[in-house]
Amino acid sequence: MKTILFFTLAILAVSFSGCQNSKTKNTDTKKETVVKVEAQTTPAKDTTQTPKATLHIVDPVIKEAPEYFLIGGCFRIKDNADRMYETLHKEGYANALIMPYCKDLYLVAYDGYKTHEEAVTAVRKIHKVPGKEETWIYQLK
Repeated sequence: MKTILFFTLAILAVSFSGCQNSKTKNTDTKKETVVKVEAQTTPAKDTTQTPKATLHIVDPVIKEAPEYFLIGGCFRIKDNADRMYETLHKEGYANALIMPYCKDLYLVAYDGYKTHEEAVTAVRKIHKVPGKEETWIYQLK
C-alpha cells in the first residue's frame, strides 16, 4: 500500500513539474483551472514586441459524492472484503467499493446514490437476484 502511494505521488510530482503552461487558481469555495495560455504579440512604437497572455478559464465539473450506499456485506477480515469486492466486479458491478466502517470493519458496497429514492429503487432491484436478498442501504452522516 505504501509502495502504491509512493509511486502515485512520484507520478504526480513528475506530471506537475512538466506542466509549465497550466496553472491552478484557488478561490474561497470554488476551484478554477487554467486550461490554456496563449502568447500574443503586439508591435510597439519602437518596433519591439511585447507579449500578452490570454487565459482561458474553465470551471471544472464537480460531481457530488453519494450519500447512500447499497451494502452487500460487512467484514472484520480485509481478505473477505476483498474477495466479495472481486466477486461483485466479476458479476458486473463496476462501481463496487470497499469502505472502512470503523476501527476494523469493512463495508463492501455495490454502488452509491445521491438520493434515498434512487437507493431504494436499486436495492429493490438487487433483492430480486437470488442470493442478494440481504443487501441493505447505508447512509453516510
